[in-house]
Amino acid sequence: MIVKEEVIQTIRVKPGWRKGTKVTLEGMGDERPGCLAGDAVFVVSEKRHKRFKRLGDDLVLRAQVPLVSALTGWSLSFRLLGGEKLRCSFRDEVIFPGYVKVVKGLGMPVTGGEKGARGDLRVKLDVVFPENLTDEQRKGLAEILRGCV
Repeated sequence: MIVKEEVIQTIRVKPGWRKGTKVTLEGMGDERPGCLAGDAVFVVSEKRHKRFKRLGDDLVLRAQVPLVSALTGWSLSFRLLGGEKLRCSFRDEVIFPGYVKVVKGLGMPVTGGEKGARGDLRVKLDVVFPENLTDEQRKGLAEILRGCV
């Protein structure tokens, strides 16, 4: 006789677990008369986040910055996964296409590493260029930027 029985188990997902991490509950799988119970295996999957992307133990945040701000200074405020507010300022640097600012220790927890170890936060900035310029704007930019190399 086969009897269906529902068993509730709690699986505590540890901070930093990656997609594909397997949790095995030995002997908690299906069983049949005359056979040993199998194992129940759960595989961790990651939910997409609207702002951050995971890259190993690092978190990646993409943001768009207007060209004028990329050249003259800019700041970006946002909340981390834990709810803490962070402000990244770009005052003494010129932001160029493909620019990445690395903030050490603000990524995902590192499993199996030192206690409290975390990956990095990588802020990738995409410079938004104007779609068109007037002749006067072009001339002014050429004059201002001449000699900047």
